[in-house]
Amino acid sequence: MRFAQSWLTAPAIVAESLVGVPDVLLTALRPGVPASGAAVAASLARSLSPREHPACAPAWLLPPQIRSFRRILAAIHRFGGALLADPVGSGKTYVALAVAAAVNRGPTACLVPASLLAQWHTTADRLSIPVTLCSHEQISRGRLPAGTRGLVVIDESHHFRNPETLRYQNLAPWLVGREALLVSATPIVNRIMDLVHQLLLTARDDALSLHGVPSLSGMVAAECPQPALGHLVFEQVVESVERPARTYTNSMATQQENSAICRSINRLSQLRLSRSAPIAALIQGVLLRALASSPAAYNSALRRYHGLLLHAREAGQAGHVLDRSALRRFIGDMADQLVLWELFSSTEAATDLNLDDLGILAHLLADAASAPADSDGKILRLRGLLADGRPTLVFTAYRDTVGYLRRQLEDFGIAWCTGECAGIGRASLPRRAVLDWFRKPTASSHAPQHLVVTDVAAEGLDLPRAARVVHYDLPWTPMRLEQREGRSVRYGSSHAAVEIVQFRLPALLERRLGIEATLARKKQLPAVAGFGSGGRRLWGWRSELAGRYASAHAREGVASVSSERPGLLAGFAIGTFAGDSAATVVWLEADGSWTEAPEVIEAQLEIAAREPAIIPIAPDELREWLSLLAKPIRTRLAFTRSRRWMTLEPTGRIRTLVSRLQSCMKTAARRRDADQLGRLERAMTFVVGGHTAGEAALLERLARASDSELYRLLPTLPSQRRGWEDLQVRLGGMVLFRPPHPAPARVVSPECPGCKPHSSISMEP
Repeated sequence: MRFAQSWLTAPAIVAESLVGVPDVLLTALRPGVPASGAAVAASLARSLSPREHPACAPAWLLPPQIRSFRRILAAIHRFGGALLADPVGSGKTYVALAVAAAVNRGPTACLVPASLLAQWHTTADRLSIPVTLCSHEQISRGRLPAGTRGLVVIDESHHFRNPETLRYQNLAPWLVGREALLVSATPIVNRIMDLVHQLLLTARDDALSLHGVPSLSGMVAAECPQPALGHLVFEQVVESVERPARTYTNSMATQQENSAICRSINRLSQLRLSRSAPIAALIQGVLLRALASSPAAYNSALRRYHGLLLHAREAGQAGHVLDRSALRRFIGDMADQLVLWELFSSTEAATDLNLDDLGILAHLLADAASAPADSDGKILRLRGLLADGRPTLVFTAYRDTVGYLRRQLEDFGIAWCTGECAGIGRASLPRRAVLDWFRKPTASSHAPQHLVVTDVAAEGLDLPRAARVVHYDLPWTPMRLEQREGRSVRYGSSHAAVEIVQFRLPALLERRLGIEATLARKKQLPAVAGFGSGGRRLWGWRSELAGRYASAHAREGVASVSSERPGLLAGFAIGTFAGDSAATVVWLEADGSWTEAPEVIEAQLEIAAREPAIIPIAPDELREWLSLLAKPIRTRLAFTRSRRWMTLEPTGRIRTLVSRLQSCMKTAARRRDADQLGRLERAMTFVVGGHTAGEAALLERLARASDSELYRLLPTLPSQRRGWEDLQVRLGGMVLFRPPHPAPARVVSPECPGCKPHSSISMEP
């Protein structure tokens, strides 16, 4: 009875009273109350900032790290993961552990290089944060940590940039259904795709579709990263971290060195190497690279090539061919650096080497062995640098060069460290003891002032005592340069500035190898993807812009300012009822064209911020601009809704899987099996959406499964994080720019302005 009475008193909707609406979208756009240009500008600027989680940061985080901590937490809740790309030496380990403590209740799985296990263990113990450590090398062997749940921390995540490696293929499926924080100061090594492969370990390919990015793979593969990356990747401004400055010096080869290198290259040119041009270029590159390092590295490379030829001769006598693994052993540590390795197939790798080189090699080895010890001009240049006694960190690419420098600089009492052993002078000592002695020297006059290391041995080390970093051998990637210099250019250094010295290659060697040219080219890649000072304008501008307006009074409303350039600066947000949303600020011209270009948005915000007064706007004029604003909003809405049932170029197996699921759904519907139909519908929703790398591998397995296995695996499929049932749009503020004349400029709207503003409503997809 009570229900009947309430029904009788409820308001009635009479069909004859309904009025047609020319544009339903305009009924959702509520411009807000009148406000000043300054207040609306501050509101628009701050709406672009990445979200920050309200969690309390631990007391041991530095102020610049707290913002990274909160933004990473927000990204993990929204997208399932994030990448922390703060500079080397800025305390990324502390930020990662703070995030782990905030997300996980039990031990956190931390996947780190083997050389950093002790450092992570010590730091986690000091902060009383439970962790389960696992090395990258263990992951390559398929040994992943058991007994952990929730968030996973992956340190030096650039080691997982190649999906063809065992470590990537083992890790990706293990991460399905888990959140992850990637940590790397240098996520881009050789190509921009390095970044997307890391992100796909934890974020789905369509994670940023609300922000106008349909696919992470498509965006980065096309080398056109978008500002929306700032919601997944976080890099604080270098200047906000107290680190020493860098001063750069080039050490140039002398004329004597150039002449000696020319003679050695002329002798090497006698080698015929292989009938396969790529293999010949590969072998030549290894020999020239070693020649550029030291006589010891050169001798070792010649001996390895001699052994390779002997192996090829024995294989030929037995009726076999040289396989790819033999070439890889010859290349050694340089395999990942030489691009030519990817240029030939496995069948081409079996091409016969020229065995006539055996006789020529005997003469080359004899010449190299008879070279006088004082003829190496490169070591003389290094001795001159070290003579001033400043603590110096010397990097080389070869273990043989480490031993050579130890012998040639014996009077300096050099400390040295490779991936296998360490010592001081002639004495071999535990690696930790050597590093501790160099970090905190005693009053003894025998304490080492200089440390010679390889890249592998120094990865992740904290060596703030070094006042100088010497690149004795130039690496192939700027990532290596940054990683090397970050060993001493870091928070906690006692030096105001650290000298960076690069040993430049002799001119002829540079022409043959092109290392410096390669470094210059690759150095531009991080900036293209938005990293570093050169790339911060791509997506970091959002954070910087919000920071500039952080203390200003902000209000979502509608404002008017005087400007010679008429137009509209407007912000809007498109989101789901599940709570996810994306804010956009656009500049709209009077002809209806619009842009999101950062330089345009910033310039117009600056103009608006100078207007403190509230200037009224005629309702008709406001409705005309709203009609024009509906175009970019409608474009973004249509795009976002289309992502609900669309994946980017699905594979043939995925198409087959979709067809199988559709057939199963028809069968379940005929049988009226509601439970089975519900599982199939959830599976279809998952299949047609974006996926992480592990989820993509799971779908490939599902596509190959039998019908019985398919039904068994359906309940194990992950759920979609985002709810696409409905979308809603909301205005975040408008600033109308009008010429400074008594009569405001009118705009011609292509649509009828006859509808009235209304409160925000949902938009059915």
